Amino acid sequence: MRERLLVVIALAVLAGSIIYAARQTHRQRPLVVQPPVPFSHQRHLAAGLTCAVCHAQAESQAFAGIPAVNDCLECHAGAGVETPLAAQLEPRLRQLRERGEEIPWKQVYRVPGHVYFSHQRHVSHAKLDCAACHGDMSQSTAPPTRQAVTLEMARCMACHRQQRVTTDCLACHR
Repeated sequence: MRERLLVVIALAVLAGSIIYAARQTHRQRPLVVQPPVPFSHQRHLAAGLTCAVCHAQAESQAFAGIPAVNDCLECHAGAGVETPLAAQLEPRLRQLRERGEEIPWKQVYRVPGHVYFSHQRHVSHAKLDCAACHGDMSQSTAPPTRQAVTLEMARCMACHRQQRVTTDCLACHR
């Protein structure tokens, strides 16, 4: 009888561990493989650039956007940025432009398809700092491969309650 109880407990613990591990795996998205372009948020922010310089649509659109190759070249070639890294980067950017291609960055931050998120609403209207959802990018020396902040409903709801904005389901869910 006692052995049977121990087996039941062991199976319950095992099942609980499997369920827990599955939920953690679901939450932690796999690493995104970014193109081999030496990009550092740290260097750009330290140089005085704001997020909106490269992610210009964040203030006026639902999506933040990424800079086009021409935008990168405008700064790196046009402003005379003379660093070994810029000298290494500029020819790659020019090759992409000549081929009519963009840097094939991979999107890291995603919300489920049934969720509507507007950068404009959060950046321009609510005046949220980008770090609230994206973490402190000022220390990032390589292109992001994983979300620094896990985007999940509980986190969004807590922020909405703290900011005293709507928690109506239809405000974010389609």
